[in-house]
Amino acid sequence: MLDKNALAGWIHQKRKINTIKKQNVMTSFHKIFLEFNSLLTQHKLLESLDFYDSEIVSTDNLDQPVTGISALKEKTADFIANATIDAIEVVSLLSEDGLSVTNWWYAFTHNKLGKVAGHRFSVQRWKNNKIIQENHFYSE
Repeated sequence: MLDKNALAGWIHQKRKINTIKKQNVMTSFHKIFLEFNSLLTQHKLLESLDFYDSEIVSTDNLDQPVTGISALKEKTADFIANATIDAIEVVSLLSEDGLSVTNWWYAFTHNKLGKVAGHRFSVQRWKNNKIIQENHFYSE
C-alpha cells in the first residue's frame, strides 16, 4: 500500500528541486542577458552579435525584418560606419525565462539621420542563450 505521507513528501521534494533548477536557469539566463547589455553600453556592437542565433529575425519599428546573422552583421557594420555614438545606456530592464525587455537611451550622430537621441525599447526572445527574435521600438 502506498504511504500518503511518503508520497506527499516526495512530491514536495520534487517541486522544490524543480523550483531550484528553474531559479538556476533564470540566474544564468539573467547573467547572460546582462553580459549582452554590458557590451552594448560599452559600444561593442559587433561583439554583441555573438549573442545572436544564426537565424535571428530582427525588426525595427514596422520596417522589414532583418533575417539571419549575416544580414544583421551587415546592418550593424553599416550603422557603425555611419554613426558616432555618444551614449548607449540602460534605463530599465527585465528578464524572464527566454524573454528580455530593455528600455535604452541612445544618443548618436548619423551621417544620414543627423543627431538622434531618445528611448528605444528592445524586446528579445532567447533560445539556448541566443537571441532568436528581437523587436526595437522607437520614434525617429
